[in-house]
Amino acid sequence: MKRRDLGALVFAVLSAAPALAQLPAPGMPGAPNDPRYCGEPARDAAGRIKRSRAVLRQFAQVFPCPATLEPVASCPGWAIDHVIPLAAGGCDAPTNLQWLPDGIKSCAGAACKDRWERVYHALPRVPVKP
Repeated sequence: MKRRDLGALVFAVLSAAPALAQLPAPGMPGAPNDPRYCGEPARDAAGRIKRSRAVLRQFAQVFPCPATLEPVASCPGWAIDHVIPLAAGGCDAPTNLQWLPDGIKSCAGAACKDRWERVYHALPRVPVKP
């Protein structure tokens, strides 16, 4: 699938899905049964999702940089990624993090993980055709 086609697919699915005022809390009807799901993320006064640098450091201590094997969050050619995006209710915790090559994380390559995740983890769930 071409990048342009994927973008159109993402836009179509997100436009068709009814927007929720707030994500359901874990354990509530409509919430995924996944330990990496935490519900509505904490936000700052400007409405931006809060992220913790301490969580990134904890993750890097357990899973060092793939390129250098150093326990640092800054890694050449790699980026730390939330498996379930924070905007889709993912936890800001080391258990919800993974290393991804920059080409996938930044949408510079043929695949664009962040756009696809927003469709896949959107609530309520809607069927997605390839």
